[in-house]
Amino acid sequence: MPYSCPYIPGNRAQHHTTEPNATLSSNLYSELINIGFRRAGSRIHRPNCLDCTQCISLRIPVSDFHANRSQRRIFNKNSNLSVAVVINPDYSNYLSLYEGYIRHRHPESESMQEALNTFEDFLFSPWSDTFAIEFRLPNQQLVCVAICDPLIQGWSAVYTFYDIEYSNLSLGTFSILKQIELLKHRHLDYLYLGYWINDCDKMSYKTQFRPCEGFTNEHWITLHE
Repeated sequence: MPYSCPYIPGNRAQHHTTEPNATLSSNLYSELINIGFRRAGSRIHRPNCLDCTQCISLRIPVSDFHANRSQRRIFNKNSNLSVAVVINPDYSNYLSLYEGYIRHRHPESESMQEALNTFEDFLFSPWSDTFAIEFRLPNQQLVCVAICDPLIQGWSAVYTFYDIEYSNLSLGTFSILKQIELLKHRHLDYLYLGYWINDCDKMSYKTQFRPCEGFTNEHWITLHE
């Protein structure tokens, strides 16, 4: 059913979504993400708004990616961080970091219960092999976590959250840069960044990773070289 769009004030949003009893898997998701779908919790969905086509699924062809000067500076600034891919993480270890991030970035979701519900219902699912990438300071303090879904052709970047006291490190950008590096080492093709809306300032960072491709009119096209 249509609902109020969270990105464009005054618009109504609607989605195609998998039916509740469908048998889902990472392999099926690998196919569906290639035609513009995205996982949210245990469901897979794609925008199907009646009067708007601004949501565009975005991906980075990692072998073609070249960091710009600003991105190289951010990467070098964080060279002292340790990075670990954790296949079976204890997600409870991330909850306080996640809550602090939500309180700062999305103050409309202030309560612990709201953060907990979002954490469990949005980021994870019983059928995906979702994993975490942990970023730690030299003293082993956890400062950033990237939640990712594995795909046959790469990874889907589900969500990244970090300690806001270290906002000066541009950890969100560093997380994407590090994921691109890890995918290159694994000889995988794509990092999927979810949806991008040209008129939404909060999403503008996604097209700074170039080249990037968008799924529009049922085809992937290069948006920026």
